[in-house]
Amino acid sequence: EGKGKGKEGGSGGGERWTPYGDKGGCGDKGGSWSPKGSWDKGGGGKGGKGSGNIAVLKKGLQYAGVLPGGKWTNDENALFIGGLPTDTTDGDLYEIFAPFGAIPTRGVRAMTNPDGTCKGIGFINFLENASAQNAIATLNGTMMPDGTALKVSIKAVSKGPGKGEGKGEGK
Repeated sequence: EGKGKGKEGGSGGGERWTPYGDKGGCGDKGGSWSPKGSWDKGGGGKGGKGSGNIAVLKKGLQYAGVLPGGKWTNDENALFIGGLPTDTTDGDLYEIFAPFGAIPTRGVRAMTNPDGTCKGIGFINFLENASAQNAIATLNGTMMPDGTALKVSIKAVSKGPGKGEGKGEGK
């Protein structure tokens, strides 16, 4: 008896948290997490095939601040990557750098031109400095197929706005 039962005696596993309030949808404008009942209650669909959207789930988790590293800054754990090929994507950078350590949500960026091609530079934010240092030691100077070398270094601290005025700065 009681096997597989949650705290409330349901077959789910007690309370769970949702970024959508008790409605099970996106209508909760409060933005806070609220407890839901056991896993077997609610209109989540059959066989785990809910009608939800993964983008909404990710945004809710980020907004609630429950993901580790959700509030990263460009500090000693932020890397500059130079010499990237024009077909580089955020996903490519993640696949190359994630084995070195944890990277927060939206912690990878390949800078792109208006046509979608990579400008040749990117940025990685690690959660821990040891991961950043290991990536630099391993990847900096890696020879690319075209004969150029990959540059991996700690991101330089901005000294104010670059070209033009920065967002929200100035006047």
